[in-house]
Amino acid sequence: MTLVQLLGGREFRRLLTSQLISNLGSGLATVALLALVFDLTGSATAVGGVLALRLVPGAVAGPLGARLSRRWDRKRTLLLMDGVRVGFAALLPFVPQVWWVLGWVLASEVAALVYLPARDSVVGDLVPDRDELPVANGLMLAATYGTLPLGAGIFALYAATIGPALHGIPGGHLAPVFWADAASYALSVLLIARTAIPADRDDETADLLPRFRDAWQIPLVRRTTGPVVAAAFGLGTVFSLGIVFAVDTLGASEAQFGTFVILFGVGAGLGVGLMHLRPPPNHLEAMWRGLGTLGAVLVGMSLAPAIGLALVAAVLFGAAATYAIVAAISALQVELDGRPRLLAFTAFHVLLRLALAAGALVAGAVAELLAVAGGIDPVRMVMAGGGGVVVVAVMWHRWAGR
Repeated sequence: MTLVQLLGGREFRRLLTSQLISNLGSGLATVALLALVFDLTGSATAVGGVLALRLVPGAVAGPLGARLSRRWDRKRTLLLMDGVRVGFAALLPFVPQVWWVLGWVLASEVAALVYLPARDSVVGDLVPDRDELPVANGLMLAATYGTLPLGAGIFALYAATIGPALHGIPGGHLAPVFWADAASYALSVLLIARTAIPADRDDETADLLPRFRDAWQIPLVRRTTGPVVAAAFGLGTVFSLGIVFAVDTLGASEAQFGTFVILFGVGAGLGVGLMHLRPPPNHLEAMWRGLGTLGAVLVGMSLAPAIGLALVAAVLFGAAATYAIVAAISALQVELDGRPRLLAFTAFHVLLRLALAAGALVAGAVAELLAVAGGIDPVRMVMAGGGGVVVVAVMWHRWAGR
């Protein structure tokens, strides 16, 4: 089955389209949510808290969600959770306190925690050729995460044009963004309602769900996961402090911050393109190069005197991060098979999410502590420190692996 044939399957295409639409709305709302929390608090820690609440539930309770999803009717689960998120997104602008906003985010992510295992289970039934499951899962992954830069682009356009004129409307000038997110989930409900999803069936691999600790018995997991976790910590630093760095340190507008996120996504696309145009002979070596570049660029970004140079650094940062992570994933795919591969990717993705969340929280908290102490710009210091952590981790793991 070719990619064209896979996309030609009506039911799979409907499910994929529903994910593209709803995740585009989610990407748009994610950037707006960071702006909303920063407007309410002026706190990098609060911004980091939003990111942590979006990452930690799935990492900690993902295996539990996978087990629960097998006990419920999948189509009803998808429809119900999308419907719940319609309400969450529509009401969010009317919540005046940051702690309520964070509570809404947590509730929405709990809904996603139930939703995603059910969706992933459905994909296996809508793709008859088992050899094409990696392609189908890759498309779902792209629909889930690849829409963030596009959503950021729409937010940047909104913030630069009609957004400033809407400050007086109920819910504030960001309310239409969250209503657009609600509309995207409503469209997803309509598409999934029309999708013919087979009745639940017993999964032959149900008893093969991985135990997290088993992954550490695989040497390749230990070689790849440590440095990638360090890189994810650096990524979390940028995600947490990015809006503070752009708006407060460099004096950028919300629209320019949206452009910053867009260019990160452009860089990510360049990193993937480079990996495919010139596949490296050694994926681990490529991972080391990407991670070292990521750390160095983060240090350089922290020294940028103006938003223009920061935007260039965002492209390089996105390219290096994606190149390194794709190289690590490719190493696991090439060297492992069967149950070891399942174990490896479980550990990889859980730790990646936890490190992103930890980086976001720690970076925000440390920056605010340094701000109290005074002295050198704390945001620049923390970003430079995050880059230094990545560089040191790369050097240490390369030395230890010799």
